[in-house]
Amino acid sequence: MRARRTPFYALVLTSVLASAVLTAAPGSAADPYPSWDDIQQAKSSESAKAAEAEKLEGLLSDLREDAGSLGDAAVDAANRYNAAKDALAASDKERAAMAAQREAAAEHSAGLMRQVAGLAAETYKSGGSASDSMALMLLDTDASADALHGAGLMDRVSSRAGNLYAEAVASEKVAAGFREQEQEARDARAELAAEAEKALEEAGASAAAAGKAVQDEEARKAVLLAQLADLHGSTAAAEEARLRGIAAEKAFQEQHDAAGRAAAGEPAPEGQQPANPPVGAAPNPPGTRPPEVVVPAPQPAPAPAPAPVQPAPPPAPAPGQPVNDPAGAQNYASGRMGNYGWDGNEFRCLIILWNHESNWLTTADNPYSDAYGIPQSLPGSNMSSHGSDWQTNYRTQINWGLDYISSRYGTPCAAYGFWQRNNWY
Repeated sequence: MRARRTPFYALVLTSVLASAVLTAAPGSAADPYPSWDDIQQAKSSESAKAAEAEKLEGLLSDLREDAGSLGDAAVDAANRYNAAKDALAASDKERAAMAAQREAAAEHSAGLMRQVAGLAAETYKSGGSASDSMALMLLDTDASADALHGAGLMDRVSSRAGNLYAEAVASEKVAAGFREQEQEARDARAELAAEAEKALEEAGASAAAAGKAVQDEEARKAVLLAQLADLHGSTAAAEEARLRGIAAEKAFQEQHDAAGRAAAGEPAPEGQQPANPPVGAAPNPPGTRPPEVVVPAPQPAPAPAPAPVQPAPPPAPAPGQPVNDPAGAQNYASGRMGNYGWDGNEFRCLIILWNHESNWLTTADNPYSDAYGIPQSLPGSNMSSHGSDWQTNYRTQINWGLDYISSRYGTPCAAYGFWQRNNWY
């Protein structure tokens, strides 16, 4: 199901180059971000204002998508490290099993050799007397003393000793084979350890790149939203809500199309954006239409300031650690149900649906696809429309997942019904 994107190394390189651009001095040739003077000049005509607004919206979208792509790369890198770590643990377990088998085979061979030596010594001392019978009886409890007396005693001794010796040699060969396999496993383990160490370094670098991209996004976003609000005579909060709605609707459609292709085993179209289905088309219940995502219109500012003041960028948020708390996540989702007009029965459907998808784990990741998180967004970065902390915050994931269900299916029970018929939603 997994549709691979830009390789990890290319993404890290992109982030480094992007970092250089983001830290360039305002107004430099390398800086694509408009200054406040540019915003004021754009107000000279409606066409210039519209063009500048479109540029600002594009920059905000690029920041979000770049941070999201690096977030997906960080998830993939972490999965590669976890896979390498698991392979290393399996190698250690296999090597320990081989060592135990080798030791058991060697001990068995040594025990047989001791029996051969004891039998030979006892036969030599007795010269074939009755003590031979006792020795053989100790070695072969199925043999009786009467059966071992007679002219054939020495032949029986020689035969028994030969059999024991042959068995001991065979057991030693088995032990030698285990020694060879153990050495091969030891060599393979060294390679796996090197791969795990490399994967750990890559995961750390990828996580750092993703964290830096999120910080850059947050720092830039405040200024860009303020500039966009100034152009529209709106507020930064209203602009952010409007753009989040647009991004969310796009992400919902991409999620639905990607999940359908993945379930059918179809590759993602190369360089092609998913097409919007006609209104009322599947997967909505027959004869129904899902509620549309409402994009809030820009609200006029209470009183326009005589001159815009460039706000200082907010402090960059520190990257958080993922919180896997299924009970807490379910409690949060339960508190959100009323916002959509859903009752307890709908919540039960949601519990079952996301139990199947992720067991309500924030870091749930499908090893065969890019699906990530509690609602199994595909890829995980689709959830960036609801917050840059989508990798770690179950609240952000749940908010996105509930909006997705509302947009595409209307209710959790309708989404679960679709899942039951198709094994995806």
